[in-house]
Amino acid sequence: MWRGPVLYSGSPHGQYGGAGASTDRLAALTAGAGLALADEFGAHAVVYPGLTADQAQRLATAGRHQGAAHVLDLATDVAHVRDLDPTRGLDGWWAGTPAGHRRDIRRQWRRATETGLTLTPLADDRMLPHLEAFTALAVGTAERHGTTLYGQDLFERLSAVPGAVLLAAHHEGHLVGGLYSWLHDGCLYLWASGIDYSHPLGRHAYTWLMTEAPRWAIERGARRIDAGRANYQAKRRLGYRPSVLRTVVHLPAHSPATASALTELARRLGEQALRHHPDLPW
Repeated sequence: MWRGPVLYSGSPHGQYGGAGASTDRLAALTAGAGLALADEFGAHAVVYPGLTADQAQRLATAGRHQGAAHVLDLATDVAHVRDLDPTRGLDGWWAGTPAGHRRDIRRQWRRATETGLTLTPLADDRMLPHLEAFTALAVGTAERHGTTLYGQDLFERLSAVPGAVLLAAHHEGHLVGGLYSWLHDGCLYLWASGIDYSHPLGRHAYTWLMTEAPRWAIERGARRIDAGRANYQAKRRLGYRPSVLRTVVHLPAHSPATASALTELARRLGEQALRHHPDLPW
């Protein structure tokens, strides 16, 4: 492992970290501030995770110009994305779903709809009364995958972020599942899911929501949906394609041990994505 403190831009669990790299000027300011903070705290590295290729290129260049002794640009994971066509609606969505899974997915969606599952989009303060129930579902779903990251306080604070929406699946007033999401700049970002697997419709709820979410987004003119990281197999089955996420590291001074440890960490994180997407341009 590295032999001193390491600074992370945002949370190590953050899905995306490109807010400080949208332009060359902003990337320069971000890199300069990060290196200054590393100097103040005696940190061996500043880590910027969850970047698109363009954002990574800007931050890597900015780090060199701002005096970083060593810069790493590492592939670490993938986001799962699909294009949306508002002119074709849900028919276009089905056409882009892999033929080998389309019939089963469509059957699950239709069965849940006919049984009375309905979508309730809840934005801003309207989601607050539902967050206690959703948090319990999100925690339970996360525990099925071995990691619990969520709390009601987190969901409450994030409800104030522009574009936040809880896409809630209800059956006769009961919350069967939900997707905590953001609609921003023509893209719907799916972040946290929660499913009540004890409910009779629970086994269909995730697939149903992953169809209703793009339908809802298409009706609002969105042209892209981003289903985030992890759950690789299910998202591939639903027709999402992998989009590489990168991590840029700025080292204030030459530290081979730190650089090696962070490179190895990126490699190990990337192995999971490569198992499901072996043809990635890593």
